[in-house]
Amino acid sequence: MSTRPESRPHVQTVIEAIHTDAFDSWYRDQKIKQHMRDGQPWRHTPASVKPPNQHAPHRLLQCQRRAYYATQNAPKEDAQPTGVFWTGTRIEEDIVLPFLEDVAADVDDTPAYVQNSMWVDYELETDAGELQIRGSTDPVICTRQGDPILPTEVKAKQSFDGLDDEDPTPADRHRAQLHAYLHGLNQTVSYPVQTGLVIYVDREHHDLRAMTVEFDHEFWTKTVCEWMATQSTYRLEGAIPPAEPEHDWECGYCSYRQRCGKGDEPYRDEPVDGFLPLVSYPREQVDRALRAEGGTETLTPALAYHYSELAAQYDVADWHCPSCSEAINWEVIDWDGDLTKPPVCPHCASNNQFATLSGPAPGTQGDSE
Repeated sequence: MSTRPESRPHVQTVIEAIHTDAFDSWYRDQKIKQHMRDGQPWRHTPASVKPPNQHAPHRLLQCQRRAYYATQNAPKEDAQPTGVFWTGTRIEEDIVLPFLEDVAADVDDTPAYVQNSMWVDYELETDAGELQIRGSTDPVICTRQGDPILPTEVKAKQSFDGLDDEDPTPADRHRAQLHAYLHGLNQTVSYPVQTGLVIYVDREHHDLRAMTVEFDHEFWTKTVCEWMATQSTYRLEGAIPPAEPEHDWECGYCSYRQRCGKGDEPYRDEPVDGFLPLVSYPREQVDRALRAEGGTETLTPALAYHYSELAAQYDVADWHCPSCSEAINWEVIDWDGDLTKPPVCPHCASNNQFATLSGPAPGTQGDSE
């Protein structure tokens, strides 16, 4: 005969413990633990501004402005698409990698092996000066000694609708990324490494298409290296590049569209530093920007209302009235946090005028006390 336990947790207590904030905290801890297991502690350390001449393969041929904002640690306006990244990683590690391993083992009479990734870090001499490329590849088919033979770039796609079956050419950005790997790996061995594969996998059906990419010297020097040189010049001069995405639809998925001027808020061509007033940012991105190496960010009043625990740790900028130019401590204003209805300036209201408050402009928030 079973006996009932003397006590058990109340169901309501368990239910109350399962909520968004608890999950977010748990998931952040899980990612940190996984980064440590993978030997990648840098992935959860404070972000740092990269040297102007340093470039990551995965950013090559992006919109120059997007790449500029990203490398200068401008706060991202949306959450990391963790689910998309997770799916892409699972496709690469659980499907593509085992497939490549079986293929490599069966080719000819000389077995080959697959490394999950290889690190590239090299310098280039260009007309614009020395450029540095640093990053890790996707799976690389290697010799038994571990030397690279065939690098790949794996991309998970929502569908294959945009791929041309008759002219199977990968996107220029994916070609550029693979070219960066080919150029770097070619310097590590005595034989030529001039061919790679861009492998597209359909997320839903797991269909696979592999497209051969031969190293194209003209594409590398005239397109990729010139893009890097231009990006480095903007970063050296601290000048915001033009917003010129390859496709118009990219702006809708950009993490800096409000700052750039492509969103629905009244901002345009904003500098790198500072949060946009009356714009909501995911907590993870706010925390990342506040902890960034050398960062001088302060919370906007709007963010302080939404993330009170961060407001207790970091400085909060004052409310500013664009009409009377008054600066008002954020804690003085009674507001419900509705970003579509910013609070009214009490000074203007006392003079029978109506004006709504905003935060200080980006780039000036660190000056508020």
